[in-house]
Amino acid sequence: MRYLALLAVVILAGTGCGGGSSSSSGSGAKDQDMAGMSSSTVGSGTAGGGRTVDVEMHDISYSPASIPVHAGETVTFVFHNMGRIQHEAFLGDAAAQADHDQEMAGGTGGGMAGMGGEAVKVDPGKTATITHTFKPGETLLIGCHEPGHYAAGMKVALPET
Repeated sequence: MRYLALLAVVILAGTGCGGGSSSSSGSGAKDQDMAGMSSSTVGSGTAGGGRTVDVEMHDISYSPASIPVHAGETVTFVFHNMGRIQHEAFLGDAAAQADHDQEMAGGTGGGMAGMGGEAVKVDPGKTATITHTFKPGETLLIGCHEPGHYAAGMKVALPET
């Protein structure tokens, strides 16, 4: 029962920000404690006119690794860090991913704004969301650019269907 209440709060918090084309929340006060949660699933809720998808962050992988999207669809990605270290979710096209990966490898670590993408950092045991409305022909993916993670394949494909 506690899990269902937590899930409802996460979904409502994520979809409540969906008035524009995108929004995100980082690993601050809006995060929910994931104690006791052992798994998450791809959701298909339509609260607020969009879809909510749970994404687990493990050490060097996301689950699921691919999430089909439709042009015009608003999707709230709820990232659950199930790993032992901080991860990030950076939503952008391949060029933005490459630029951000290079910036992160250079040790500057900040600068997610202005890289042509949306991003959140998620501490172990916490959650964060990104809500995005997909445009026709948009080819995006989600990547974690903590050192070595993106190169190791920590990314989520977002094929348009």
